[in-house]
Amino acid sequence: MNVGRFLVSQLLNSIVGSQMIILQGGEDVRKRTNEDLFRNIAAISTMKRILIIPWTQESDEREMEYLYLFRGYFSDCGFQSTDFLNKGDNDSQISEKFGSTDVIYLPGGDPGVLYRALNSRSLQDKLRVFKGTIIGNSAGAIVLSRGGIGDRKFYPGFGLVGFFIKVHFKLEKEIPFGNEKSETISIPENMWIAVSGKS
Repeated sequence: MNVGRFLVSQLLNSIVGSQMIILQGGEDVRKRTNEDLFRNIAAISTMKRILIIPWTQESDEREMEYLYLFRGYFSDCGFQSTDFLNKGDNDSQISEKFGSTDVIYLPGGDPGVLYRALNSRSLQDKLRVFKGTIIGNSAGAIVLSRGGIGDRKFYPGFGLVGFFIKVHFKLEKEIPFGNEKSETISIPENMWIAVSGKS
C-alpha cells in the first residue's frame, strides 16, 4: 500500500460535506506531479465532474493549449466530465455549470489576469458559497487566499481562506515571507494544503 496515497485519501474523506479549499504551491500539469491528489479528489466526488476556470493567460492560444492537457489529465484521474467556464458564458450558463459540479479548479498562470477576470464577473461571490472542493494551483491559489507572492511580486486575492500565501517556495533558497504580511503560509512546489470550512 502506498502510505502517502492512503493519508491523502483519509484527509480528503475526513472533510467531505463541507467546503474544502486546496492550495497548491505549483504543479507542472504536463508532468502531473500531483496526480495522486486529483485521483483522490475524483474518488470522493459524487458527481465525477470538474469545472475549470481557465482564465489565467493574456493569450487565448496559450489558454487553449492547456484545455487539452486538462481534459486528458483529469479524465485519467477518474473524472467522467471536464467542463470549462467560457468567457462568453452568461450568468445563467455560469450558474448552471457551478450547480453541475462539486469540484472547481483554478489553474496556474498570471494571478493578476485571473483576479481581474473573476472580479469582473463577481465570481468570487459564487466561489464563496460553493459547496464542494475548490482547488487553486499557483495563481489559482493566490486568488483564493488573501493575496500572495508570485514571481517576487504581490498579487491581491479574494480571501476565501484567511491568510496570505507564497507559492513555488524553495526552502533552500528563500526565507518564509512573513515580515511584511502576517499569517503567511509558504507552499513549496508540488506540495499543497487543504483548508476545511471557514478559516
